[in-house]
Amino acid sequence: MNCSECASSSFRLSRFRWSDLERLALLQYPVRCRNCRRRTYVGLALALALLQARRAKRKVGGAA
Repeated sequence: MNCSECASSSFRLSRFRWSDLERLALLQYPVRCRNCRRRTYVGLALALALLQARRAKRKVGGAA
């Protein structure tokens, strides 16, 4: 997946807002581009993969 604004492929999970509940019902979760900070939605499977990658990075980095 690439950002529609800057074509970057680097994303992070975005903070959840109450207005995102409707999208969550459609199995979409908000993410933010690390390069241009554009907020968009991805499928829940991709969002969970980003979450797992973040947890693995924290574990390797030594933080609990």
